[in-house]
Amino acid sequence: MAVPAQPGETNGLTDKPLRIEFPAQSDKETHRIIPCGQKGMMLFYKSVETAGESSVRWIFSFYDRNLELSWVKSAPVISSLDFKDSELVCDTLYLYFEANRKSGNEGITFQILRISLSPGTFILNNGQSPENAAMTAFRILDQEAFIGFNDAVKKEARIMVLELPTGKVRLFPVGEDGKSALVSFSVDTAEHILRSLVEQQLSKRETGLILIRQQTDGSLLSEIPVSNFNSGRNLRQAREISVSKDNLLIAGTYSQGTTSKKGTPEQTTGFFASPVVTRFQPSIQFYNFLDLKNSRHLLDARDVMSLRKKTMKKSRNDQEYSLDMSVLLHGIIRRNGEYILAAETYYPQFHTESFTDYDFYGRPFTSSFSVFDGYRFTGILVVALDAEGRLLWDNSMEIRNILTFSLDPKVTLFFQSDQLILTYLSEGKIASRIVCGNEVRENTSYAELELSSSTDKLLNETFSEMAWWYDDYFLCSGYQEIRDISKGNNDKRLVFFCNKVRFIP
Repeated sequence: MAVPAQPGETNGLTDKPLRIEFPAQSDKETHRIIPCGQKGMMLFYKSVETAGESSVRWIFSFYDRNLELSWVKSAPVISSLDFKDSELVCDTLYLYFEANRKSGNEGITFQILRISLSPGTFILNNGQSPENAAMTAFRILDQEAFIGFNDAVKKEARIMVLELPTGKVRLFPVGEDGKSALVSFSVDTAEHILRSLVEQQLSKRETGLILIRQQTDGSLLSEIPVSNFNSGRNLRQAREISVSKDNLLIAGTYSQGTTSKKGTPEQTTGFFASPVVTRFQPSIQFYNFLDLKNSRHLLDARDVMSLRKKTMKKSRNDQEYSLDMSVLLHGIIRRNGEYILAAETYYPQFHTESFTDYDFYGRPFTSSFSVFDGYRFTGILVVALDAEGRLLWDNSMEIRNILTFSLDPKVTLFFQSDQLILTYLSEGKIASRIVCGNEVRENTSYAELELSSSTDKLLNETFSEMAWWYDDYFLCSGYQEIRDISKGNNDKRLVFFCNKVRFIP
């Protein structure tokens, strides 16, 4: 179960919950936190203070494990750049800032800020991304930054390597011609090899995946098409993980229909998994969402029944039909010889608004239009695979009350002994579910997030997030509107908050 972390667990100072909060004018501000393991936590935001003609100051505050402030410093970042990604390597935090493609930036289009956590020294690198390209991957190896770009116009995938000490740049295509879209990208730190999964449009109805291995200078080592073995299925989102020196496991989602229309989320049918053994793909496995043992409670019962009737009427197998869903794929986690893959399900939510107008003759008529409310998250599906891609077990969890404009993972997965805990934060409550293989050890429970005072009452919460920190500790953050009931109904405040919580088995 999730419980508030107390300072007494680490330094014995007080029995108040470990929480910090800052006044906010709106929830559109840019506060973010990055867990830095047992070293502490970084909190930063974009200020309104200018630094020269084209830059603004970002404020960085570093906290220890008891959320005690260690230091506060600022760094100038070009005002048109926004924070996009980060990576922590040893005691250095690397932050990537990039310009929006519509900003019209010329010259510097991205910056990488290196922060030494102790004593808090800053080094800034400037860079220029390829024209019409946006970052899709950011990795650090030794003293080099590897940035994956997708060109929206030329449909090319490229990798830029920035030597951080010197500022020198290398740019090369992903594969021989780069005519593809980068799906996932990793750096093999042991072999100093780049591994990319790219998607290519083979026809109007068919897409294909290719696994590409390159040296860090761009030299091509191998290109391995990921075959669907003439199944007629399209391989969609995909991730890869090293199983041994020469063996990989590729897993992701697939669809059975045509590609999604432009501007709409991809619809997927199930999971796929495929081993790569010494640059050879011996097999591929497909797992329809409908066939997973623990997926049915996430699906609409009426849709399932309708699908079954359709299947029987056509005298076809279930695998030829599906309740296609939009999913957000996590990375693959290795755990005790198993490979855990998770996908969060969601759908775009709209509401209809109507208004009355009058024509030339004064006659009233009604017009209606749809308004996009955000993405409604509904659940998470988890499967465990062996090194050959065979399904070992599956499980799931319902997601409630999360409607957001950002498509990033909401559920955190972590292990305690042989148990997998699925957890997320919503409306001031931590939801958690404990599973072990196909078994549910503890049904979904909800724990209230501690506020600063017992007289505080939560009115609203937005942009809430939950992230693993270290051991059994997590960080919960977001914006909250709070009222102090001891001071009357008018005493309201909007804050950015951060709580430290602990999971006790």
